[in-house]
Amino acid sequence: MSSRRTSSGLHSLRGFLALAALVLPMLVTANAHGQMTDLHPTSVEIAQLPTFCWGQMGVPNASGPEFGSFENCGPGMNHYCAGLVHLVRSKRQPNKAARLGELGAADAEVRYTEKAIAGYPNCSVRENVAGARAQIDSLLTIYGSKRPKAQ
Repeated sequence: MSSRRTSSGLHSLRGFLALAALVLPMLVTANAHGQMTDLHPTSVEIAQLPTFCWGQMGVPNASGPEFGSFENCGPGMNHYCAGLVHLVRSKRQPNKAARLGELGAADAEVRYTEKAIAGYPNCSVRENVAGARAQIDSLLTIYGSKRPKAQ
């Protein structure tokens, strides 16, 4: 009788471990694709982003290199699309404090991305990152959080 219990217990443990082996990578993959789990971007926000962010956003049928392939940019690209979501949100905030909060988050995510791609001169989204940086800097200057550059 005890050998049956042990055998049954081992079978249950194996089943649990097999299930954990399947689920755990899915959870890690979801978080590795970016900061979207906390942001919950809306369809309107996603539509304002470049298509290379759509795979990270979980847009249905958005598969293929044009929807999120950053192999030539190195690790750390998972922060960029999150930064763009914050940038989009900053433009619709009703007051200065909320705008600056979103811009601060966008600034941090884009800065992280800039550091991450520094060693990847062939990064396919380098110009896009530079454009986002210019927008963020301009908006931070407009709202008084950043001093204009001397000319």
